[in-house]
Amino acid sequence: MKLPYGKIEGNVLKMSFSTADYSIATVLSALKEHIDVIKEMGVKFLGAQTEVSAQPGVFQPVPIVIIFEYEGKEKAENILKKVYELVWEGMVSTFPDESVWSEAKANFAEFIFAQADLLRARVESMKTE
Repeated sequence: MKLPYGKIEGNVLKMSFSTADYSIATVLSALKEHIDVIKEMGVKFLGAQTEVSAQPGVFQPVPIVIIFEYEGKEKAENILKKVYELVWEGMVSTFPDESVWSEAKANFAEFIFAQADLLRARVESMKTE
């Protein structure tokens, strides 16, 4: 079953987010909001991952993927769809207000600029060798 930001295959749910919109911390905070309910539903949280971009240079958003596995006996699709909804409910309820979010994005932009400056300096130093 394909969902707007994820998919259910058998007894596994994979949810996808983008670092352009959220941080891994935001996604995991949302998950923490309902993890006890998710466990009670017979669903195991298998983990979260981001991908490291193979392209050097400018920041490019990468996917954040969280994975769940249903271990119960009922129809997995119905249970995993509820987990999907609970995680998104957690995203909404834990997402910071606009001022906090924009400040965090500004700080992240400064971090990216600092990384770019460091890369430029390394490239320049390699040219002079």
